[in-house]
Amino acid sequence: MLPACRLPLGAAFASLVFVATVHAQDPHYDVFVTGSGGSLVIGGYDDAATTATIPVDQMRVFGGEVVPSGTTGPYESASPGEPGFRAATQAFLNNPSLTTPSGVYTALPGGTSLAFSFLPIEIGGTTRNLFYWSGTGAVAFVPVPGDVTLDLTKQGGGGWTAGITGTTAGLVTGNTIQNTSTGASAGTVHTHLFTSIAKAGAAPDQGFYLYSLGLQMTGLADSVPMYFVYGALDPDALTPQQLLDFEAAHGDAEIWVENNLAAVPEPAALPLAAGLAAAVTLGCRWRRLCPGISAPGR
Repeated sequence: MLPACRLPLGAAFASLVFVATVHAQDPHYDVFVTGSGGSLVIGGYDDAATTATIPVDQMRVFGGEVVPSGTTGPYESASPGEPGFRAATQAFLNNPSLTTPSGVYTALPGGTSLAFSFLPIEIGGTTRNLFYWSGTGAVAFVPVPGDVTLDLTKQGGGGWTAGITGTTAGLVTGNTIQNTSTGASAGTVHTHLFTSIAKAGAAPDQGFYLYSLGLQMTGLADSVPMYFVYGALDPDALTPQQLLDFEAAHGDAEIWVENNLAAVPEPAALPLAAGLAAAVTLGCRWRRLCPGISAPGR
């Protein structure tokens, strides 16, 4: 467990004191995509262990960070980028040492586009695509100002940028994450996007930003909504103890989303297979912010 702490977080957090329950660090998960019953299904892929887990109610909440890219510019995710996306072969899915539960899910079709859209979120009767919590007191996400933007970018050949702002409040078409492989590795995906958060072209307010994605693929029903909680801060301006406070608040924000937004799918939508009930519901929290502090398996 991480030690509790009550220190203010530097100039940007001059009056900010976290009063959050401290949570253990968990492995970092990429979004793991597979199929079942004609639908896309979401789990988590642990890069360090090279294993995948698909909880009985799917994995719905993912965490990440954005940090300064310059003195006044946007905050961006560090290399290799977040969020990450993975899909595996049928042999991988059937191997109990690699996938939990094994032998239940179906590999994605080869040579097919895996795409995403930004989804609207409703909190407290207000619908927006992007919400924010400062980290002060109890978790309370509110709409961001209209001049705040969040972009997802794919770099390299065929690169693109798709984004949302403080004014968007509906389905926003994204782009193709990657085409699945063909041949011996048919159905696989391995790529990372880069997240950028800005406020009128400058640095965003430090705290936690919430958005939602849905995945689409021809021939399969859309995935359940996924929620992404991204912490924005300058780690170089904070002490290790203050960074632990931020980590604790980040965990509380994700738990709030799990409890209040990530509803469990209907049982009929879940595959009925031996061993599925043994799959545990896992969080997906791990940060890269704290110098000298390593997550399990890293």
